[in-house]
Amino acid sequence: METNNFKQELTNMDLRLTEMEEKIDSINTKLTQVVDAIIGNPLTKVGGFIGEIEIMKAKIIELEKQQVKYEEFKKKTMWTIAVIMAIGALIQYGTTIYSNVSTIKTNEPAQTKTP
Repeated sequence: METNNFKQELTNMDLRLTEMEEKIDSINTKLTQVVDAIIGNPLTKVGGFIGEIEIMKAKIIELEKQQVKYEEFKKKTMWTIAVIMAIGALIQYGTTIYSNVSTIKTNEPAQTKTP
């Protein structure tokens, strides 16, 4: 009887060991999938999250460079507009002075020569 009990225990232990091995294999497979998703799989050339992050970093750097170019263009445009407006104001000031001087000359009474 004890031998049967012992054999039954061995069989149960063997079944539990088999179940544990299957669970460990399942955990190992899932862990491999997680690692592949994060780091990437060199066999399938899939980059994973880290590869995508590197791509995003490159895109962000490119966008920052474009933003700097746009800011420089904006500054140049603003300065150009400011210079054009300043030149326009100077021309207007000059024409106002010229028109005032010319109206003063035309309003002066004619002088006659007295002998």
